[in-house]
Amino acid sequence: PFTVSEVWTPMNYDGSGLTPNQDGHRQYLCNYLDGAGGAVSAFDFTTKGILQVACERGEYWRLRDENNKPTGLLGWWPSRAITFVDNHDTGSTQAHWPFPGHKVLEGYAYILTHPGTPTIFWDHVFQWGDDHQKQISALARLRIMEGIHAESEIEILHADHNLYVATIDGKVLVKLGQNHYAPGQGWKVALSGNGYTIWSQKGMKYSSIFE
Repeated sequence: PFTVSEVWTPMNYDGSGLTPNQDGHRQYLCNYLDGAGGAVSAFDFTTKGILQVACERGEYWRLRDENNKPTGLLGWWPSRAITFVDNHDTGSTQAHWPFPGHKVLEGYAYILTHPGTPTIFWDHVFQWGDDHQKQISALARLRIMEGIHAESEIEILHADHNLYVATIDGKVLVKLGQNHYAPGQGWKVALSGNGYTIWSQKGMKYSSIFE
């Protein structure tokens, strides 16, 4: 059986907005998972909160901690981290804490290429139009075909203003942000969209199942 819990607690803010260090927030999730005795996974609200601010402001430095790991739960306990961009509470008609609409595809480019277990929001695929449907589907296909999984190895190469670059299992390279990045020999563009580019070693180009 696969069980996931929703533990939604407040993140840390100050006068300028979301504070850079959210270790206390992800530690709370880890404590919950410890208390559950390894029986459940948890929605990674830490990653959602940090990722949407990073994408909205181009502050991709928020996505790397002092140990060069992702700053959400997936950086500490990826096998138990259920990553997401939005769900029925945060997005949709309730819209309690929605991901910036013009950055949603960038958010999916992150969670569908990174460790953790990503979830896809129904609304984004079936109610946000053909472009969102096709890009999210293509990203999901890339994840499957490249063999990315919950405990894939990640190396963050850049996490700066307007540029985030990471390799996954040494075979996929993902870039977020508007700044230019040249990956060097051996890498072929596999998929690209507004705000993201993904390269692979296979040289395959991925398309949507809806095409």
